Amino acid sequence: MNANIEPDTLLAIDVGSVHTRASLFDVVEGRYRLVASGKALSTAGPPLFDVREGVRIALDELQAVTGRKLIDDTETLIMPVTGGGMGVDICVATGSAGPNLRAVLIGLMDDISLESGRRLAESTYLTMIEEIGLTDRRGEDEKLDSILRAKPDVLLVVGGTDGGAAASVLSMVDLVSLATGLMPDGDRPHVVFAGNRTLAAHVAERFTEATPVALTANVRPDLEQEDLAPARTRLAEVVSESRANKVAGYDELVQWSGGYMMQTADAFGRMIRYLSQVYDPAKGVLGIDLGGSHTTLAASFSGDLRLSVRSDMGLGASLPGLIQHTKLDSISRWLPEEISDADILNYVHNKASYPATIPAEKDELLLEFALAREIMRSSLRLARRGWPRKGNLRDSMLLPPMEPILAAGGILARAPHPGYTALAILDAFQPVGITTLVLDPHGLTSALGVAAGPAPMVSVQVLNSGNYVSLGTVVSPVGGGKLGRPVLNVRLDTEGEGEGMEGEVRAGQLVMLPLRLGESGRLTLRPEKDYDVGFGGPGKAGALRVSGGILGLIIDARGRPLILPQDPEARRELAGKWLWDIGVRE
Repeated sequence: MNANIEPDTLLAIDVGSVHTRASLFDVVEGRYRLVASGKALSTAGPPLFDVREGVRIALDELQAVTGRKLIDDTETLIMPVTGGGMGVDICVATGSAGPNLRAVLIGLMDDISLESGRRLAESTYLTMIEEIGLTDRRGEDEKLDSILRAKPDVLLVVGGTDGGAAASVLSMVDLVSLATGLMPDGDRPHVVFAGNRTLAAHVAERFTEATPVALTANVRPDLEQEDLAPARTRLAEVVSESRANKVAGYDELVQWSGGYMMQTADAFGRMIRYLSQVYDPAKGVLGIDLGGSHTTLAASFSGDLRLSVRSDMGLGASLPGLIQHTKLDSISRWLPEEISDADILNYVHNKASYPATIPAEKDELLLEFALAREIMRSSLRLARRGWPRKGNLRDSMLLPPMEPILAAGGILARAPHPGYTALAILDAFQPVGITTLVLDPHGLTSALGVAAGPAPMVSVQVLNSGNYVSLGTVVSPVGGGKLGRPVLNVRLDTEGEGEGMEGEVRAGQLVMLPLRLGESGRLTLRPEKDYDVGFGGPGKAGALRVSGGILGLIIDARGRPLILPQDPEARRELAGKWLWDIGVRE
């Protein structure tokens, strides 16, 4: 197919840890639209360890919905479209399913190369088992034993600026070479070298052909500069190759897609980076994909992507990992009803054993959203260590200005009322100023990220096609003061209608103003002198055009940072009140 000709029909396949999804895009009235999706339980894990069965079932469902034959009698994807309208013009694929890969990080200085190496490892599906640096006081034999005991799938070596440290870096490489030489040929891990580029040839010659070695750009070309992007791309390729060796069927997806297959997290990050280049350059864009085995958090500032993948936190098999990052009372503080620590732990472990289950009772639904809040909060706290400084916020712990915040993931998409999802996002991220909450209910973001390669217009047009849902515009004043104190005056004039709405918002309130999905209005904000709503400083007033959402316009004057009562009963009562305020009346 001519690279300059956009295909008419595109199939996107995503193999997740819990579900496999097949989405069909076609041209409708001159623009790309999502036509239909098919979904099945993923089969990357036991007992099959073969993604093909889940893909086949998802495609069968898609064929049944659309009446379009996609697979021929030999179980091969029909491509391109035939004269009879069967098949698709192009296929793209993403994947996050598969066993967690074990990694060992080897580098020099803890706060320089090793810190960059950690951020690199956290950008993909790796679990860090061991770390070795210059300040490690263990002897060479102990370091060697630690590598062998870790049984790594990936050995990540960093250190030295370009043209800088050589002897110390090569000493670390020699240790890695010795360790791999003691492993059976078929079980040797991938070695990824992302250190001093001038040493690349010396590094390569220290390993035999039995050890796969990937040389990539230095994560720290100089002391003041960190550049993870090239190394992240190469590491993602290594991770994909390692997973393909452990789970059958990925090679077939690569063949179907003609090489347009990406890690789900990388494709998700690509779309967040694109959005940051088309939205307000003074703000960042934040994306969260809350999965069963992994949680991906992507933040991009004018095209500068910061990607974090937590393989130890998800709302499924990896849910017990959350307990390593937060306390049980941090989970229960979001609940409007009392649930014991024992019941929380039981639910966590049952959910990890049966990740495809959905809440059957209201208390289970409330608990899942409390868990989702803490997963998102913990992911943000760990990820933002690598973010650039942004803005002049009163409190450095506050989120930088973001527009929009995009959320994906099963629990967020299937909520019985959008208020559950919106409140969880507000509680977890606590945005400041003015932002929009956008929901990806069909899990399309990663599909559009990989589709941007062969068919960029698909990504552009589907983003604006109504497949994404605006939960609403949110105004979050930043300032201090007692509950009940005036925060700002608000006026909303809906376009094309009569008199506007006007009123005063006080500290502690969560106020909803009606502005339906598809409607626009002019919003005028006049904050009190020590409150900032994003118009240039405390007390600065302003007006802007805003768009409606499912929940309308949300004024979140509960405070930044959000402070909850110490008394458990008062805290539960407040949690219930907030659900009521945001429209949940169940």
